[in-house]
Amino acid sequence: MNIKKIAENCGVSVSTVSRILNNKPDVNTVTRDKVIQFMNEHGFRPTVVTNRQDTIGIITPAISFPEYMGELMNGIMETAYSLDMHLTLIPYAGKALHESKDIAHFCRSAGLQGLLVINPPLKSGLPDSLVQFGIPHVVLAASYPDSDITWVDIDNVGGCREAVRHLIRLGHKRIALFHAPILHPCDRDRVNGYQEAMLAEGLQVDPNWIQELDPREDQLQTVKHMLHKAGPTAIFCTTYRGTLAVSSQLQKLGIRVPDEISLAGFGDYAVSPLMNPPMTTVHQPIYSIGQTAVTAFDQLLRQKTYKKIQTTLPTRLIVRDTTKEASGLS
Repeated sequence: MNIKKIAENCGVSVSTVSRILNNKPDVNTVTRDKVIQFMNEHGFRPTVVTNRQDTIGIITPAISFPEYMGELMNGIMETAYSLDMHLTLIPYAGKALHESKDIAHFCRSAGLQGLLVINPPLKSGLPDSLVQFGIPHVVLAASYPDSDITWVDIDNVGGCREAVRHLIRLGHKRIALFHAPILHPCDRDRVNGYQEAMLAEGLQVDPNWIQELDPREDQLQTVKHMLHKAGPTAIFCTTYRGTLAVSSQLQKLGIRVPDEISLAGFGDYAVSPLMNPPMTTVHQPIYSIGQTAVTAFDQLLRQKTYKKIQTTLPTRLIVRDTTKEASGLS
């Protein structure tokens, strides 16, 4: 199949097919949709793309957390370099991706062998579309166990369970949870990990003990409200920045960690042991997520028939000085 055959079958000129392949704007919408549908149905890839086996598109979220993204990108880039793969960055909210009629045509016109997708939103249809159109792909930092999507993620549920169990073993029973807005699969999974740990130990979870921590709102008032409602002896936060925020607000309120309230969080970075006191956190293998994703992508390219690869990397709890045994009744 070549563009001449496509033009003949669709009743258009070769130049029209060429303009569609290059995402030129001067093509009638009905014609564009007709040609793209034909190319999708026949699995068409231009010769220049077919002969190029080494370019991967990386769909990235807004980089609001450089500590995480820097380590993740190091894992991706160093592994891709070792496999002679080239990378190109594509913002998730970018104009090119959203104006493309579908993801198959986007990859075709951009000359991409496939995509790595970092932490897509919870309601995103992109991961399913990658499977639907047979595009080599790996989704990073999100898991879809009951699907044919290829993904690499950490054990968000298990990491949170371990942290909350640590607090329970220290004698804490009133353990409050501050979680990020539920926008991504990991946000949901970490809340589930907290709830599973509490229920497994026979501790009923009062809804007042669970609170969303939105950075756009007054976090001091949010923490004060939680302390008043729940009276916790321990707090677990599902994100690194959430842990920093809660720690800061407790300090403003004159509440000593861990003497009055134990505090544990998710996300272990170079600054964690330097905090005062050093923070108890769940460590996640960020570099390994990127490394494992590129290796999985390379394996997909070698498959004759698509077979999903789904990998969950373990986390581990780093116990430092922000948690201690509960004193008195908890």
